[in-house]
Amino acid sequence: MDVAIVTNAVVAAVSVITVGVSAFFALRQLRLSQSANHTLVAIELLTRDRMSDDFLDSQQFVLTELPARHPTAVPVSGLPPDARKHVNRIALYYNSLGQMLAFNVVDPALLLGSGGFRAREAWAVLEPYILAERAVRSEAYLSNFEHLVVLATETPWPVAARKLGLRRFDRYPAELGLPARAASPSEPGAAEADR
Repeated sequence: MDVAIVTNAVVAAVSVITVGVSAFFALRQLRLSQSANHTLVAIELLTRDRMSDDFLDSQQFVLTELPARHPTAVPVSGLPPDARKHVNRIALYYNSLGQMLAFNVVDPALLLGSGGFRAREAWAVLEPYILAERAVRSEAYLSNFEHLVVLATETPWPVAARKLGLRRFDRYPAELGLPARAASPSEPGAAEADR
């Protein structure tokens, strides 16, 4: 065999491998970049919407007032406008989080750890309204919300905390290692501390 042919074949093989490795790392970098962008969206959803006064008012209404004021056989679209506004705000928020889970946009631990408990609470109240709406509209109505709740139910917070490796104090009150604080003159026992 001619040395030039072997050399050219080796060079060509090395070139193909180099292009393949470069393409692999370029795609990996692109996925990581997309994941970072999606994580920013998730954090925005988790913080901005959930901490707004409107969201907190809607959550309070759904969890404490909705079942007492409106029969559970009513579809969401059949609720009065004010009640429907509160239900939609909560249900669509959790549906968005479930959608991020369904499309693997963010790490499930992030969403389940921060919103799983409240999502389950909201689903427990809203389930009959959602099922009534599905009977009128379609089976897909708020299916991502249900997906989130199913995952949150399968992975309760104590399990998620263990998987995340969250640490806890061995006993309470916690031993924080802070210097003893002197009582202010207005606090009980301040005179004794000054002596």
